[in-house]
Amino acid sequence: MHDPDARTEAANRDAVQRLFNGQPRLVDVRPAIDALPGMTRDTVLTSGPPLPWSEYTGGQRQAILGGVVYEGLAPDLEGAEKALANGDVRVAGCHDFATVGSLAGVTTASMPVLVVEDRNSGHRGHCTLFEGETKARLNYGLYDQDVQQNLEFLADVIGPTLGEVVRSVEGGIPLRPLIERALRQGDELHSRNTAASLLFLREIVPALLDLASPHARALTDYMTSGDYFFLRLSMAASKSTADRAYDVPGSSVVTAMAFSCREFGIRVAGLGSRWFRGPLPTPETHRLFPGFTADDIEVMGGESPITEVNGLGGLAQAAAFPLQAYQGGTPQRMVERNLEMYEITVAEHPTFRIPFLEYRGTPAGIDARRVAATGITPVMDVGIAGRAGGQIGAGCFRAPLQPFLDAAAALDATA
Repeated sequence: MHDPDARTEAANRDAVQRLFNGQPRLVDVRPAIDALPGMTRDTVLTSGPPLPWSEYTGGQRQAILGGVVYEGLAPDLEGAEKALANGDVRVAGCHDFATVGSLAGVTTASMPVLVVEDRNSGHRGHCTLFEGETKARLNYGLYDQDVQQNLEFLADVIGPTLGEVVRSVEGGIPLRPLIERALRQGDELHSRNTAASLLFLREIVPALLDLASPHARALTDYMTSGDYFFLRLSMAASKSTADRAYDVPGSSVVTAMAFSCREFGIRVAGLGSRWFRGPLPTPETHRLFPGFTADDIEVMGGESPITEVNGLGGLAQAAAFPLQAYQGGTPQRMVERNLEMYEITVAEHPTFRIPFLEYRGTPAGIDARRVAATGITPVMDVGIAGRAGGQIGAGCFRAPLQPFLDAAAALDATA
């Protein structure tokens, strides 16, 4: 007779080894309709385990409506409501289309997406471009003429120009070395991407200088206007890597964490594409912009915790002490959280290392069974949206326990 615990351990070793062997590289920037498998003109993707259209609320609902209008599928928000209610436009989950979405996560056919491919397996992950430092962002639940114009600028100027730069680099741009180095320079690759964004810019400077395009300056201005461009690359890279561990029989390693405006969900390697759902995550610490209080917070979705799935973000907090000025907390608490995460993960990452912990590898391979047994849930570094739309701060959130309990029970039932 086989020992079920031994089978699980072997399966988990297989799953985390797949995470560790990922070699993501940026190979293109293309419209979603051309890049995402199964994408159609009348499909709008959004964050979290999929819901019926009628269940989306608040900023996430507003962002979906805005995406419909932006794509020309309805003349205005009222028309978008009718198109979605009638089924003329369908809403689907980003993860089912090999992509991940930030906050509301709305992705439509003409939006440019970063195309990241794992060199070893061919798995691809995608993510839309950062909308810039402006408050008027679709992914934060706002849609107006300024948002429309910005999205058109990304689609008509930035996406094609960046795509031209990327395609000119033979073999694509390896992202893992940039992530590894950024961890040593104060990033955790979720809420802090300052070093990574600069490292990526340095990587493409030669191709930028050779670019014979009237939009080269516009791309340069876009790339240097803030610190968060690389987050979308980190997300796409993490998606392409996490999907390597998809469907490892018997494994309890988490392959996705995401939430909508209503619920949080996880996927585990041994149970494929099935979502295990629970209540929304709760903020453990947060720092809000001046003029806002906790009553202004709205959780409207997000799939950026795919970075935590890969041992980054909240699982690398001790590498990014400057985050205390952005999302609250103290260095001591950040270290405590980070150490706590080793109790619910399968292994330590061989190359993602934390200088403060004497270059210890980040905790990697969140184990649903260990979470269920200990009651310790993953921490996630996320941006915070406001009830009126827009970003109002950032914080460290805790995942709910229920999805991990349900996933562990489901794994036991299949053992």
